[in-house]
Amino acid sequence: MRPFDQSLLPLIQKAKQEWEATADALSTMVCLLSAEGIVVRANRVVEHWGLGSVSAVVGKPAHSVLHPDCTDLECGMALGLAAALPRLQEGKTREFEYYAAERNQTLQFVLRPMRSDTRSVLLVHDVSALRQAQQGLIDANANLEVRVRQRTRELADSNRELRNEVSRREQAERELLASRNNLALLSEQLIQAQEQERRRIALELHDSVGQSLSAIKYTLERAIIMVQRPELGSPEAALASAVQRIHETADGIRAISMNLRPPVLDNLGAASATLWFCREFAAIYPDISVRTEVSAQNAEIPARIATHLFRCVQELLNNVAKHAAAKTVWVTLQRDAAALQLEVRDDGHGMAGNTTDHSKLLGSGIRNLRERAEMTGGNFSLTSLNGSGAVARITWPLEAKEPVPQPTVG
Repeated sequence: MRPFDQSLLPLIQKAKQEWEATADALSTMVCLLSAEGIVVRANRVVEHWGLGSVSAVVGKPAHSVLHPDCTDLECGMALGLAAALPRLQEGKTREFEYYAAERNQTLQFVLRPMRSDTRSVLLVHDVSALRQAQQGLIDANANLEVRVRQRTRELADSNRELRNEVSRREQAERELLASRNNLALLSEQLIQAQEQERRRIALELHDSVGQSLSAIKYTLERAIIMVQRPELGSPEAALASAVQRIHETADGIRAISMNLRPPVLDNLGAASATLWFCREFAAIYPDISVRTEVSAQNAEIPARIATHLFRCVQELLNNVAKHAAAKTVWVTLQRDAAALQLEVRDDGHGMAGNTTDHSKLLGSGIRNLRERAEMTGGNFSLTSLNGSGAVARITWPLEAKEPVPQPTVG
């Protein structure tokens, strides 16, 4: 082993003094701690902070130096230092902050392990000014947000008052314009009433006569097949049914000419007429099973809905026969305190593509249904899943005291 060169001692001593002077000039407290957290060396910041002389703090735990006379078992500084020491032995740096309320001081602790032995270096920064500045910035932002919200409310109030003023002026202008155009509006209403009546007649012709003729056509086709194939039975019943349907069609045309009022509604009422038509439909289309659930009573169906309800049942069942290829159709008519609801559901093939533009698929029938529902204050919906049938639903909201039709007898 090479002997130590004694001539280097002055140089080493000088370097040590310069390093200590540099450490003492720092504003950060620097301590060398033993593995147990005892102060081995410290810079003169301990004196600047009034914690005692450098020689007096050596040999004391770091917590006792920084927090003398502390008896709090839950002291955050003591807990932080105690939690850091095991981590230092693992070679990991530990950082935490502690606020000393008695001095209004925030200290930042940084403990770093030394590479060559079990001791560690403790750096204590006074970050009080930084934290106070940060808190001041937070308070300023909060105050600014409060002022912005207050100003926003003031602007919103001003805008609301301006909109109200604009609305009042627009209302005055509309009233003036309405008074000037009163004669023109009356003329337009007359034209609209004429067009509405024409549309209503077209609806009645489509829904009543058109459906009856389709049923007669189907019955006669069945009779022709029976004539060609005697084993299917006698065509007399089918022909008799066709004749009966022709009589009913004539009655329907007569009813249309007499203010488009279906006799079956006058004689039986809307609920009974619905059941009657379902039975007639089942007789005409024996391949389709018709299941009815009519819980609404005749007296519970308002007069403004009765005719339209009956026509909607006709149109929906006719659509099932023409388009659905269904084996079973369910007709439900029910009323509660708030609404009257008609639902027609089938197990047919539905509509291709799950489309919602049903009017393009089924022609004017669906448009007529929608118009009937809307003109009587109802809502029409048609739900279809490809291959799973379709559900048509019409809901009429009802008032507490709705006038109801009185069926006639004889």
